[in-house]
Amino acid sequence: MAATDYLRLMRPWQWYKNLLVFIAIIFVEIPEEWPWEKLPAIFDWNNYPLLILGFVALCFVSSAGYIINDISDMEKDSAHPEKRNRPLPSGGASKRAAYILAAVLMVAGLWLSYFGVGILGAFYRVGALGGLFLLVVILYIVNAQLYNYFLRQWAVVDVVVLAVGFILRAIAGTFLIGVPFTSWLVVGIFFFALILGFGKRKNELQLLGEEAEQHKEVFLQYTDNMLDQGITMSATWFVLFYTLYIYNTFPDPVTQPVMMTVPVAAGLILRYVYLIQSGSPVGRKPHLAFKDLGILIGGIIFLGALLFTMFFWQPVFEFIQILFPPPEALP
Repeated sequence: MAATDYLRLMRPWQWYKNLLVFIAIIFVEIPEEWPWEKLPAIFDWNNYPLLILGFVALCFVSSAGYIINDISDMEKDSAHPEKRNRPLPSGGASKRAAYILAAVLMVAGLWLSYFGVGILGAFYRVGALGGLFLLVVILYIVNAQLYNYFLRQWAVVDVVVLAVGFILRAIAGTFLIGVPFTSWLVVGIFFFALILGFGKRKNELQLLGEEAEQHKEVFLQYTDNMLDQGITMSATWFVLFYTLYIYNTFPDPVTQPVMMTVPVAAGLILRYVYLIQSGSPVGRKPHLAFKDLGILIGGIIFLGALLFTMFFWQPVFEFIQILFPPPEALP
């Protein structure tokens, strides 16, 4: 029983989901005019210690949930072509030690969620709402365990419950920096998570084939056609709501042409859907998406274009106008 087996039990490759705590900081306190009267939240470094602490707390409680899930699924996982290599079914980790590790991670995560956030928030004088952050973390834990023991046996309900977990992560980040969350944040994250959820089911069905029902009861209800429709609907609605959000929030294409990021976002989603449909393991292992050159390059372009058009387009545009004034401005 190596230490690496217990690290694998924690599934650190799944921690990327907890990065959603940082998403709110990009879209709050966006200045409309240059020069800025107040520093945007994304460039205020006092916000980041709390967000990092929240990320760590969510990693702890989510890892505890993964361990509990692995313990309850140990028998089924031993017959799965991929999951049988996990630490518990393979014998690399003991069940008793797994319970202890889950308990330690859960207590540490909850302590950080309230006391850690309170201490750090007071030190950096940031208006963090530690009590509300703790409440969201507790709701996340409850949601995860309801999925683990009850709700994953019903088609669509299982994916929606997973999507709620994504929403709670994003909402938790708003409480860490003391800002209200918006309906745009909830809707956008929801449909993005549905893409991941239906994609995972699709990919699992591709892998397991006719034996899928033996590994998960929910595959008695899912069909290829149904999953394809779920993926298509979720991808369409995500791009639509992202477009509406950009149009509503950044109506002036001269000062903040953020609408330029919509085609890139749509392209990234279509590329991900293509990978799922082509049988790539990215569906059941979304963290592998960044090994795809198209998504990696597209993701860098999207993030760069988003930040540039939101925060730096206007000063650059004004500088270009000074260098190359329009004809009517010439003496």
